Amino acid sequence: MKELKLLKHGERVRIEYQAPSGSAEGAMGASTEEERPGGKVSGIVKRYRKDRTAEGFPQALGWIKATYKDAIEYTGMTKELRGYGFFLAVFFGGVGFAVSVIAAIDFFTTNDWFLALLDAAFGPVALVFALWITTFGLRIDLFKPTDLPIIFDRKHGKIYRILREEQPGWRGLFKPWPVLACEYEWELVDAEHEAEILTTGATVVRNHFLMFIVRKSASDPTIIDSFQIANASSLSEHLVPAVWEHIRRFMEDGGPHLPSLTEPLANMEAPLDWWHSVGATGPFGPGYMKRWNEQPGYMWFMHLASPVTLPMFLLWGTGNWLSYKTAIDVDWPQAVKSAIGVRAEPEPTR
Repeated sequence: MKELKLLKHGERVRIEYQAPSGSAEGAMGASTEEERPGGKVSGIVKRYRKDRTAEGFPQALGWIKATYKDAIEYTGMTKELRGYGFFLAVFFGGVGFAVSVIAAIDFFTTNDWFLALLDAAFGPVALVFALWITTFGLRIDLFKPTDLPIIFDRKHGKIYRILREEQPGWRGLFKPWPVLACEYEWELVDAEHEAEILTTGATVVRNHFLMFIVRKSASDPTIIDSFQIANASSLSEHLVPAVWEHIRRFMEDGGPHLPSLTEPLANMEAPLDWWHSVGATGPFGPGYMKRWNEQPGYMWFMHLASPVTLPMFLLWGTGNWLSYKTAIDVDWPQAVKSAIGVRAEPEPTR
């Protein structure tokens, strides 16, 4: 198991946030109320204050993986999400390659100059997209750390994070993605509720995120990094403030480790085999009858749509299994382990 070196606050600036050549200001600007106002439908919905209660009843949604005397550790990826990048790579990459091949064949066989022009335009685009999504999706899921956790340490006023530094751009797909451990000062991290509107042409979806924005120093609000807790698939407009409120209470008010003692810690055990990976990502696999008893409507829908859902979840499960098989074990730096101590039972909810 590889133990990482701990980078102190300000020692790392996220690559995309670094100041452009010839400029002293960061690419993402400053984390201030003036530069990042809330109240938007898409973008920053709200900037939270640490001394003010947020809306919603505190929740953790099963994302806390471990508790310590004065710290809580969130997982960076729950079991069922592993393999999704592999699914995107194989499925959409395959679609892109198929479109490019069909366009190439049609270009050399058609007698219609307009269709040939369309083939010449869309064929290369489809090929480039296929190469990008395949490479990116495989890199996202394979040969990655077993987890990318985040620790909130209220005793020392710190946040610790293990991350994989993805390199931006096309060239970045073929560069190393180093695994780093970073330390942030709690007082220099701002929390935001952000939203993103996506459309498929037929429907509009509004995804919600709990984002943490890292300032350079107490006197310099330049943004040097950002990260999130949970993801859009598990959050909603009302759950974002609830998840933030639990963290705020724990760090600011001495709140409990878990919002409720009935809430379990995240299950971090790797699936036993490929079939268990299929069960971890979808309706099929182990736990099949239990899901029928607990979610009959969901199971009926998945089976009615089985020509689509069955190959999708078999592919996703395969990616999940490969993700665990190629996972790299990394460990927190000794400084972090010394700061938080050994794991402890959660405090009773007050």
